[in-house]
Amino acid sequence: MTKNLLVLNNDSLQLSHEASCNCLFCQQEIKGIERFFCLPTDIFCLTDLEGKIQWINLTMEKSLGYSSEEMRNVEFLSLIHPDDRIDALGVMDNVAKNQISPPVEVRLSLKDGTFKYYEWYIYLDSHNKLYYLVARDISSRKENEEKLLRLNTIVESSLDAIYAIDKNGCITSWNNAAEQIFGYSKEEIIGKSINKLAFPEQKDEMEKIIDIIYNGETYSYESIRQKKTGEVAVVFITLAPIKDSVGNVLGSSAVARDISSHQKFEKEMARLDKLNTIAELASVISHEVRNPMTTVKGFLQLLYNKIDDKTYQEYFEIMIEEMERVNSILQEFNNIGKYKESQRSRHDLNRIIKSLAPLIEADAIHQGKMIKFNLKEVPDLIIDANEIRQLIFNLTRNALESMEQNGSVTVRTFLDDNKVILSVQDQGQGINPEDMEKLGTPFFSTKEEGTGLGLYVCYEIVQRNNANMNIDTSPQGTDFSVQFEDIWEESEKKVGGFD
Repeated sequence: MTKNLLVLNNDSLQLSHEASCNCLFCQQEIKGIERFFCLPTDIFCLTDLEGKIQWINLTMEKSLGYSSEEMRNVEFLSLIHPDDRIDALGVMDNVAKNQISPPVEVRLSLKDGTFKYYEWYIYLDSHNKLYYLVARDISSRKENEEKLLRLNTIVESSLDAIYAIDKNGCITSWNNAAEQIFGYSKEEIIGKSINKLAFPEQKDEMEKIIDIIYNGETYSYESIRQKKTGEVAVVFITLAPIKDSVGNVLGSSAVARDISSHQKFEKEMARLDKLNTIAELASVISHEVRNPMTTVKGFLQLLYNKIDDKTYQEYFEIMIEEMERVNSILQEFNNIGKYKESQRSRHDLNRIIKSLAPLIEADAIHQGKMIKFNLKEVPDLIIDANEIRQLIFNLTRNALESMEQNGSVTVRTFLDDNKVILSVQDQGQGINPEDMEKLGTPFFSTKEEGTGLGLYVCYEIVQRNNANMNIDTSPQGTDFSVQFEDIWEESEKKVGGFD
């Protein structure tokens, strides 16, 4: 029996016999193996059991830049990037047990000192005491993977919601900012229609958006979207088509920026501009109008005392009352836009409410309505007592005037998350959604004889006393709740800031 031997040279790998043999089977085997190892797309290498290179194919020569002679007896491990050597040794140990390895990605050193990524398979030929190594250049793939990783990092760290939509309007990707803005996790939203983010009345708008996506158009627009909680998010959305390599439209990318706070800022700036204008007008009106009104009121009172006819006296009483009302409006008007520093100190909110209770109850009885007090024990606050009295008066009066007769207003105090809450809740018909954003604007009122200044003054008082006011409204009534931030701490008393 003859024995097969491996013959290594610079250009090829051949099999020979220890004794010569010209059988057809052996000649075909030699040619087949030689063609296999010299395939142009993959690199091949043979090493001995110590890992020293015995032969490389032409593709490996061209890829790494070394000749076969330069590679002869070079340790294959020395070509591997230092950071990848531990993984490579682990694969070699695995091959010693299982003969063939799973694919492993390593970086090999080129002759010019640079590195390339290759995906390697290793096979142990224990009979001939050789390792067969075959690899494919994956540097382009790794570069693309790194680009995708960087892009994904940018997308996930963006403060804007970035998501992909297919041609049918279904969401296929969803970044962290989208989850923060809209409230849906990736698991909850991917595969769902973009209609899930819209309000029912936006059906026509969403159909238009899906048409734009289907046609591969670029489009930017401002709109509102529905959060998971049902709240409104004001967003500016930009759509850009996603296409395949031949230009077919696959869908669209959407970048949505939450501009709710920006819009609020713009409204606040517009409100401040309006207040500045009003403040300038107020000083003029106060001087030019109140002086002649005082004169007119004085003559009306003088004439009233000289008329005996009761009918005419009633007319004069009405005119004098209306003059006083106009004067009161002008006084409030004159205070708009003026900076006022609150005189804040330690006060018991419940005590303030109790001192006002008789006046509020009298007002409720006069209107044929009821008022209830539900006051829990709460810590003292650092507030301006006079301003808080005015706040309570304005809120309870608005609540009473919002209801029909026999309605009830409830004034409550309680502690929530270590914050003192003042709540004034009525049983009216609620506030229209279109009016909610206008609340607190000077001269906006839903009452026939309202001046639109009372609630504005409430907002100013709340702000000066470091508090926040929330409004919860429904057809069953409205709840104005004021959350106070500054609670009196015993440590403040030790400092000596208050009595």
